[in-house]
Amino acid sequence: MEVASLPDELAHEGIAVLNKDDLENLGISSGSAITIRAGRLGRAIARTSQDADPGFVYLDATSRLNCSCRIGDSIEIEAIENPRELKAVLLAPVGEEIDEDLEDSVGRKLSGRFLGRGDHITIPSPEGGILEMQVERLRPFGIRISGGLVSPETELTIAQRPARRPLLETGDVSFADIGGLDSVIEKLQEVAVVPLLHPEVFIRGGKPPIRGVILTGEPGTGKSLLARALARETRATFHPMSAPEIFGKGCRPEDNLRRLFMEAQKDQPSVIFLDEIDAIAPDRHMSSESARNLVAQLLVLLDGINDRGQVIVIGATNRIDSMDRAVLRAGRFERIIECPVPDRDGRLEILQVHTRAMPLSDDTDLENLADQTVGFVGADIDHLCREGVYRAANRSFGFDRLLEMGEIEADEMEITHEDMNEAFSRVRPSIKRKIDREVKEAGFDSIIGQGPAKRALTEKLLRPLEYPELHEAAGLKIGSGILLHGPPGTGKTQLARACASITGAQFLSVKGPELLSVWQGESERAARNLFDKARKMAPCILFFDEFDSLGADRGKIGSGFSGLSSVVNQILTEMDGIDSRDGVLVIAATNRMDLIDPAFLREGRLGTHIEVSLPSREEYAGILRVHLGRVPMSEEIDLEELSSSLPLGLSGADISGIAISIKEGSVKRHLDQNPDGNIDGFRVEQEDAASAIEAMSQGIQMAGWA
Repeated sequence: MEVASLPDELAHEGIAVLNKDDLENLGISSGSAITIRAGRLGRAIARTSQDADPGFVYLDATSRLNCSCRIGDSIEIEAIENPRELKAVLLAPVGEEIDEDLEDSVGRKLSGRFLGRGDHITIPSPEGGILEMQVERLRPFGIRISGGLVSPETELTIAQRPARRPLLETGDVSFADIGGLDSVIEKLQEVAVVPLLHPEVFIRGGKPPIRGVILTGEPGTGKSLLARALARETRATFHPMSAPEIFGKGCRPEDNLRRLFMEAQKDQPSVIFLDEIDAIAPDRHMSSESARNLVAQLLVLLDGINDRGQVIVIGATNRIDSMDRAVLRAGRFERIIECPVPDRDGRLEILQVHTRAMPLSDDTDLENLADQTVGFVGADIDHLCREGVYRAANRSFGFDRLLEMGEIEADEMEITHEDMNEAFSRVRPSIKRKIDREVKEAGFDSIIGQGPAKRALTEKLLRPLEYPELHEAAGLKIGSGILLHGPPGTGKTQLARACASITGAQFLSVKGPELLSVWQGESERAARNLFDKARKMAPCILFFDEFDSLGADRGKIGSGFSGLSSVVNQILTEMDGIDSRDGVLVIAATNRMDLIDPAFLREGRLGTHIEVSLPSREEYAGILRVHLGRVPMSEEIDLEELSSSLPLGLSGADISGIAISIKEGSVKRHLDQNPDGNIDGFRVEQEDAASAIEAMSQGIQMAGWA
């Protein structure tokens, strides 16, 4: 049914007005208690009117606030059979305090209303104006969410303090505002919703519920949003605290933590949210005395929480492996829920959530954007949408003109697909930062020569990915690692990048020494995290450059480098844990294959060995032409003839250096002729290329003489 606005004279009554036929079709009688589900769960008393149009449900502003809906939204209505009467209700004022003498008057006005915990209510004041209050507590406790009816016998109390978290001020999200995490929401509801809403289930079962949940995942995947949404959906009070807040309030961290748990106990049902919990509960074997004291305090508080009623603790971290093991045992944080990097369907759902209030043009293709945003988490997609607004504003008005403009017609602005594409070029997924290198849209055609290596990669990598069913039917493993070996500068990295571009996979590149650390255990941790990132970004090519420094032969490692053996063992373990379902392919590159541990070179790990050789003299000119790119060149230049004078044994990197020398020489000559720097007539001449090639040849000869 579609939401419409209730007439002013019927506001503040807590009713939902529908057409008579609609009520009959829904099996609801006038005067029945109903629930209204949109973004949140709201409650009302159903009424009918001759003026109500079919297909519409009429709600006042307060009721729309309670169920988080707007005029024009679609909502679900359900009748509550035999609703229970409330024994007691605690109200808290929103804004100014309310005189205690008004309790009897308020009680009479609320008689017959259907209320639930957390509901915002408004009623006319006997003294004029409107009283705004929020339902803080209900008795009996078991119906605080489903709701109950206020009767003349209901004991009503007005608190002498403001509402703790009124709906008008929180702006909290609901599960409907979170996209791409349906499976996570289902798991969270399983372990958290029942204890908060129906504790009698566990009283009957004779066992306490799970009180601690860890949400783990990459930054920006929605861990904090999930905790806030859980509190809002269950109408529980929300008590968030991050590690900096615990350490930075002038008191001892243990005191701040105790105070947090005490406040949650008073406001139950409640959700305690500990953000960055890895900093609050680090491994005590690797921590200072103060950190160990804080961990001990957290353990005491967690052990006592089963006796504290309806309180659940949610921790969030992207470094669960650095937490103390005692915190994660049964009875404390015994349920770990991973918030994954969203897949294509998840990204589409997140895009739909974040763009539903944006004025998108008809050409905006969200499905295309979902295809492009591999590796994006929820926060990245939110950033993408904001950038889209900036691009649209710049296109429509111009940032330089906005300073001079008065009022603008913002209603005419639309966000086009071109705006979103431009925004996409400005946003880099957070999961890829610091480790991922950009992959250009270039295939094997951009690499001159290396025919045998290209054919081998096509056979071992590209063809299996193109025909996976055929290779699986033949019993061939898809995803066995590849080792590219050959002299430095021959294009091993380029070939790996080209494979990523051709397959559309993400490219995760790391040089071997980047993973090594002087701190015990950190290198192994970095290796585990690297493979974990690759799985989350699948389909992904994980590329190890200078692999000989990381996969060194354990039999040749000296006693002073025993930590490197542990790293080798860790990487071997991670490679054995990868299969075709992970969507991860490992490619390694080295110019010292003889230094690599033989355990890496067997089938199932880096079982495919592809040699990347030095280019032939006939390929020199083609490589030069690629590296000169779009630089304007004289028609008189004959690169084939010029490169024929170069000696054999040059790598692609050497020839790239010659191309740079040619460009530098042409710029110098042009400036000599045009001191003002005017670029008109600039081009590479024969003499520029000849001088650079001659200098290179002379340098090689001098190096040989040396």
